[in-house]
Amino acid sequence: MRTLHKNILVVLFFSLIASCSNKTENKISSEQSTSSNNIEKISVLAINAPKAGELFTIGDNIPIDITLNKTELKIDSLIVEDEKSKTSLNSTDLKYTWQTKNLKTGNNQLRVYAYSGGNRIDSYYLKLRFRSDVIPELLECKIIKSYPHDKKAYTQGLIFENGIMYEGTGQYGESVLRKTDFETGKLLAELSLPAQYFGEGITSFGDKIIQLTWTSNLGFVYDKNSFKLLTTLQYSTQGWGLTNDGRRLIMSDGSSTIYFLDPEYFTQTGSIDIYDNNGPVKMLNELEYIDGLVYANVYQTEEIIAFDPETGKVLKRIDCRKIIPDGYKGEQDNVLNGIACDSKTGKIFITGKRWPKLFEVNFIQK
Repeated sequence: MRTLHKNILVVLFFSLIASCSNKTENKISSEQSTSSNNIEKISVLAINAPKAGELFTIGDNIPIDITLNKTELKIDSLIVEDEKSKTSLNSTDLKYTWQTKNLKTGNNQLRVYAYSGGNRIDSYYLKLRFRSDVIPELLECKIIKSYPHDKKAYTQGLIFENGIMYEGTGQYGESVLRKTDFETGKLLAELSLPAQYFGEGITSFGDKIIQLTWTSNLGFVYDKNSFKLLTTLQYSTQGWGLTNDGRRLIMSDGSSTIYFLDPEYFTQTGSIDIYDNNGPVKMLNELEYIDGLVYANVYQTEEIIAFDPETGKVLKRIDCRKIIPDGYKGEQDNVLNGIACDSKTGKIFITGKRWPKLFEVNFIQK
């Protein structure tokens, strides 16, 4: 019993020490926090014009109205930078013009830093939007040849490779990955997705095919020949269109933003906003990379655009109204969707959701 009492006293002793120690640590932490909160924050920078979010054109030279608020500190210098340039300003001469000819379309940020005694004491970020400085070339579709297409196929992705047409389709309980003889429409192989997934865009990368789903934030990676599921990939946005440029995956999510993904780890490596000479082009859907440009269906329209994935500029607008099958004009569901290119011959194929035909086309001057 004495041993038991002794052990209990030892436990109580160490518990009391721990309790006091915690109280002391909490007090120190509280004092440090209070001390930190008492440090006065210095705000000396302001940009009066232009206002955040304003729309400009690539190439504009934009006067930036920078001012310094009154402070007891001596401001040594200011640094102004964007993604392409960096400039030093004297605190007595704050004139600055943002030269934008080398910027990408969409959102661009100008950063201003103030220094005193060699230390950065304040920063100011200004984000503006930029449309393209290029008027897109206007083209239209001309049908070269027609081939049969499954009217039940809700086309979401299309690939042509080595004489075989690969197609990914959508709708819950109906989504598949298939390959067909494009000349006859004969089905060569097909894999059904689980009913809870709505299939979206597809692309071929090496010996694999990658297929997106719409709102599940999940993609599937298959062996190209057997359609055996190899792994899955995750992404944070909706999945719409998918292509690649041989180095990276290029994905759309129905907005005006295009995302770049690492083809091995599927991590996002970048993004770009797609703008024409008027503003952002939204509802970007099925994608195909052809000769350095990305061709994109614009959902619920009869138009395809082609943009430069490096600059975000729309360079071509392709009117496809003349190839819309009879009975499909004005559709809001069974719309133009699906672009594939034979990289060996340069032939381009186009179809739509539940369309009866697959078309080989040329893009000609309108």
